[in-house]
Amino acid sequence: MNATIIKMIAIIFAITTASIQVQAQTYVQQLGYDAPDGDRITGFVYQSSGTKKDAPIAVLMHGLMGSSLYWLAADNLMYGDDVTAELLKRGYRVLALDARAHGARGGQEKPIELVKAARKGDSVAYQTMIKNTVKDYQFLLNRMMKKYEETGRVLVVGYSMGAQIGTLLAAEDKRVTHLVTMVPPAVRNVPEVAPIKYAPEINIPWLLLTAEKDEYSTKKQNLELIAAAKRTPTSVSFNSRHVLPEAYVEVVANWVDAQ
Repeated sequence: MNATIIKMIAIIFAITTASIQVQAQTYVQQLGYDAPDGDRITGFVYQSSGTKKDAPIAVLMHGLMGSSLYWLAADNLMYGDDVTAELLKRGYRVLALDARAHGARGGQEKPIELVKAARKGDSVAYQTMIKNTVKDYQFLLNRMMKKYEETGRVLVVGYSMGAQIGTLLAAEDKRVTHLVTMVPPAVRNVPEVAPIKYAPEINIPWLLLTAEKDEYSTKKQNLELIAAAKRTPTSVSFNSRHVLPEAYVEVVANWVDAQ
């Protein structure tokens, strides 16, 4: 059992024994499925004993070098656990996966090496990682929507690389009804998986959070992304770098309430 899996078990145990008191009797269920191509899909479902069968689903996507634990671990620097808590309060069934090559799915080749290769013009492995992760989320939605057929809302929430993946999923899967993306990287050097390529296909309520000093997407690129969307997203910009301030959590919560 590798260190990542041991860490995941420890965090899940801490959560289920009330280290996070979002509401009474919340619990985490680990996920483990074989993808159609044989790769092992890992992640979790987080809900409460009172979560209804037709509860809205929130699909959460982490950033580069992260894992599904980003949405569970207390006091992380990007407040992923606070986003999860707000969604649970609102009755959501929360789902998250480890992206390919991340978390419990990590291998010898590190994701950052795929990014570096893409910057040098060899983007095949990076594209494959992103596109196959989108397929994994579609696989998960197939299972969840079969189990919870009465669910009417599927909210996708992604941070950084997760925002990139979320944009692709929302464009390709019509079961997604709402989208929240936090600081999606422009990735213009890999146009095949750049958010701007998929924005014209997104015609659902969309909250786009950007940063004025973002290292991975300029103000001009963010404005181009907004202009490219089929349905203009609600856009909020923060005077920060790629790591958004805690205030973004309230913006997300308020937007979700308004939908």
